[in-house]
Amino acid sequence: MISDKKINLLEGIISYNFKDKQLLKNALVHPSYVSEHKKKLTREISDFERLEFLGDRVLGLAISSIIFKKFHKNNEGDLSKKLSYLVQKNFLHKISTKLKLEKFLKFSSKNNDKMNISILADSVESLIGALYLDGGFKNAKKFIKSTWGPYFDIEEKNMQDPKTKLQELSQQKIKKLPDYKLIKKEGPSHSPIFTVSLKVLNLKKIITSGSTIRDAEKNAASIALKHINEN
Repeated sequence: MISDKKINLLEGIISYNFKDKQLLKNALVHPSYVSEHKKKLTREISDFERLEFLGDRVLGLAISSIIFKKFHKNNEGDLSKKLSYLVQKNFLHKISTKLKLEKFLKFSSKNNDKMNISILADSVESLIGALYLDGGFKNAKKFIKSTWGPYFDIEEKNMQDPKTKLQELSQQKIKKLPDYKLIKKEGPSHSPIFTVSLKVLNLKKIITSGSTIRDAEKNAASIALKHINEN
């Protein structure tokens, strides 16, 4: 069980005091932890994935509402780019680091680093789901606006999906699309890891992984763009 001391520390970080402390504790227990300790645990439960599902929707609505009002001159395409950038897994992992969630979250010690990055990203949404249930949309939005605040003004040109950038570059140079292929899927069902290969332009084949096929392909595209820029 997560200690009350840790709960108080996290509440200080997010500037919100939960009325239902157990709700917050449940949001911080990943299924991998319960599975790993099922012989010792009799009462520990994980609402993590359900809260993550809810938090994902709350986050999307809150971010959409904030950027709609803040950037009233932006068209739908620019707003969509901002939204996509601010809710992507890699960015959520950045937020989890900012909130130091790794110090509070319970998850399996057997996971590899890539799985842990995915879990920590998901924990942000689980936290938001719990906050929404405890304090309503107003408090959830307040937390999101404060936490994401420094990143709203990033220009759209710097938010473009690396897959889109690479596709445009490849079509421009050789009039061919990048070739992504799924190599394997591994790991537990609640936290799978997908490995893909990418062949593009004259680069050596790139192989990388992610928590979804899309994330794995984006990671591969980012590596390709880095190589291209270096050359």
